[in-house]
Amino acid sequence: MTIAVNEIRRVFRYNGVQLPDVPGMEPKEVRDLYSAQYPELISAEIEAGDVVNGVQEYTFRKAVGTKGRTGGEGERLAALKAAVAVEIEGRTDATGKLAQALTRRGTQERGSAWGAFVLRTRRDGNERQTARILPPSDMLAPLP
Repeated sequence: MTIAVNEIRRVFRYNGVQLPDVPGMEPKEVRDLYSAQYPELISAEIEAGDVVNGVQEYTFRKAVGTKGRTGGEGERLAALKAAVAVEIEGRTDATGKLAQALTRRGTQERGSAWGAFVLRTRRDGNERQTARILPPSDMLAPLP
């Protein structure tokens, strides 16, 4: 029985474009090399395909998502949505946190300041520019 040694040719693909192989480099190093031309490759995943007819195809997949975001919508956001839904329906939530937050003096002061800001802006005849005016962050009420 004889053993035949066949060279496996590598093909790299990214976004439908075939990128030339760089002999002597690991797939990770090839990705890093091409990241100068395609910056989104810096955090791309490398998927190695099966060897078919002496060719192995590597595909670079962009890491898609929102920075800092995990799988679901997040526990805090889900809890806030649930609390708002309870308040809208007129039922009191189990902890009363939303109701407490809305009745805080600071929250009411910020809400009043925000209302005055909008009324003053509209009264000054800047209705077209109202959407472009942003209040300072200290005028916005904190989330509970």
